[in-house]
Amino acid sequence: MNSDLSLLEALVPDVLKILRQRYLVLEQISLHAPVGRRNVAQQLRLSERNVRTETEYLKKLGLIEIRNYGMVLTEKGEKTLQDAAPLIDRLFNAGETEVKLARKLGIDRTIIVPGNADLQDRVYEEMGEQLNSALNLLLPLGHSIITVLGGIDVAKSASYLSKQLGNNRQLEFVPGRGALGENVTTQSNTIVQEMAAKTLGTYKTLYLPEQVSEVAYRSLIRENSISSVLQDISQSDAVIHGIGLAQEMAKRRGYDSIRLSELRDKKAVTECFGCFFDDTGKIVERITQVGLQFENLKKIPHIFALACGSRKADAIKAYMPNAPHQTWLITDEGASNAILKEK
Repeated sequence: MNSDLSLLEALVPDVLKILRQRYLVLEQISLHAPVGRRNVAQQLRLSERNVRTETEYLKKLGLIEIRNYGMVLTEKGEKTLQDAAPLIDRLFNAGETEVKLARKLGIDRTIIVPGNADLQDRVYEEMGEQLNSALNLLLPLGHSIITVLGGIDVAKSASYLSKQLGNNRQLEFVPGRGALGENVTTQSNTIVQEMAAKTLGTYKTLYLPEQVSEVAYRSLIRENSISSVLQDISQSDAVIHGIGLAQEMAKRRGYDSIRLSELRDKKAVTECFGCFFDDTGKIVERITQVGLQFENLKKIPHIFALACGSRKADAIKAYMPNAPHQTWLITDEGASNAILKEK
């Protein structure tokens, strides 16, 4: 089947993107009918013009009806959507375990690579290649802005993006945060440069402390060089981020022993986007940071979370109740097996 799909894509470029987009349009109409084009466009982060083109085509196929009060699926449309679901799962949720994990975590998709990153460094190569394939599948041709956050899992996977990803695309990589005073190789400023070099894209940097006071934050975001990056972040087509262990991330943020102890008392398990979460997904502590804000994540069409190794299983579970549904988790068997074995 994979060879047939490769041939099909060679003859009809973007066929899988078109298939998935039309399926998602049908799905949105089914979920929210009667619904207008604008609402569908907002949910899928597509232009209204794009949705109009797709819905007019779906109407010609007899899959939807466009009425004064909104769009609805026809009986043929409902059956087509139901029949297409297994195909979409096979194409975009390749394995049964990946489907099961995605459902357990409440997100759109998971990709599981063989191995356990706690024991095998080669896992990062496969995760990077899977990230490259996912970006190639979902990103449109032309200009796209990709916001990248730092961390070991993202940094080690970054070097496996390919120049083919940049074919017919103008990819712009921007950091989702400033520096943490950490190892420079795991900072988002460094990662965006490597991703841009690998894909023949461009990048911007955000050289300033990530953690600042509220007063300093308000002042900094008015600086032209910083506001330019923040504007790009707000218009991102995709976000790539890691999922950190709470104590490790707090140490990288300069927490002293007293604050680390307080964080343990709050039962913090994981950290993402400056928010510390406990094992129920509740935010137990938050810091003011310059860059991508957690509340704005749901507005971004494509989100890729990279986290691997069995030791990250609890962190993944703790964060995922907050993850937007459009999140794709790229992980390994070490983490996925640990998550799935728990009821």
